[in-house]
Amino acid sequence: MPYLICQNCGGYYHLDDDESPDDFDRCQCGGKLIYSEYLEYKPRMSRKKFYGALSVIAILTILAAGYIVFLPHFNEVSATNPSVIATDYRGSVGKEIITPSNTNSNATASKKTIAVITGMHPREKLSIKTASDVVDQYSLSSNQAIIHYTVNVTNKPENYVTGRANGEELVANYVIPDIKKSNVDVVIICHDHAPGYGRGYYVATPKMDSPSVALGEVVEKNLPEFTYYRATAHSEHGSSTLTVSNPLASVGIRTLVYEMPEWASYNQAYQETKKLIGTCFQVIN
Repeated sequence: MPYLICQNCGGYYHLDDDESPDDFDRCQCGGKLIYSEYLEYKPRMSRKKFYGALSVIAILTILAAGYIVFLPHFNEVSATNPSVIATDYRGSVGKEIITPSNTNSNATASKKTIAVITGMHPREKLSIKTASDVVDQYSLSSNQAIIHYTVNVTNKPENYVTGRANGEELVANYVIPDIKKSNVDVVIICHDHAPGYGRGYYVATPKMDSPSVALGEVVEKNLPEFTYYRATAHSEHGSSTLTVSNPLASVGIRTLVYEMPEWASYNQAYQETKKLIGTCFQVIN
């Protein structure tokens, strides 16, 4: 089993099959990480470092306990039971409204609201898992809400062409009409991509409408690990651009196509998705 071992504190981390040593820079203590196939080779921790580590753990435990005791209510979320808004031969579409638990209802009319779409391309497992977890666990303030649309393609989901087409048609036929009649400020369409299809984490605005472009520029400025791809007159547009993102942007809804690298670790993809949602909330007036 492969491990990353810290030369400073002696700590180690077991790499999962989908993780690479290049995904990690340094240990949390700042120490340099070395790669080893065997745990037996991890450096011994000095007595001084051992007691130092115990002290740090004790302090962090006390701080964590205090934080939990005084945790403000706006960090709790309340979600409606996911409802199936449509089903046909291609699959189904679910909808979940997530609001702070201290609000009296799940109405989004008076809240900054982001719609997140996952599963449109069923083979993109990383974006489905991480984005779904982020929206379910996101700490919302009293004036924020998330609507999560989950697309479940059941007709040939592992077929690249058919699965994608079925997912896009489900979104076009059922998600877009629902968004248009809802109070939605931003739509994030989640994907993950193979090597060669864009650089790392990125957002795109295929319609190049002013509201979406302004949002893309804020992401580019505030999140340097993200690339913002602007469409040009000569850009080739995929089928989802014509059937999904353009119709949303055409009615004035800020729309981002969000891509994460399929080779990223779950933890990294989770954190980047969380930062993207936070940035979008900051832009909504």
